[in-house]
Amino acid sequence: MFFCERCETRFNATVAAASSDCPRCKESEGVSVPLRFRLFEPSAIKVAGLSPAHAASQVPRSQPAK
Repeated sequence: MFFCERCETRFNATVAAASSDCPRCKESEGVSVPLRFRLFEPSAIKVAGLSPAHAASQVPRSQPAK
């Protein structure tokens, strides 16, 4: 998910690929604000009952080949 830090609007990858700036801020106010990628939405982490630090530790790591 991509988002604008200024207006907090979320965009999918298709919109982000078409423009690296927030189209809403650019259209309404003429300012260029780069879209940021966010792997985990804070709301999803909160619903899962995890803290951001705990959520990062839950990412599975690959096992070395034997």
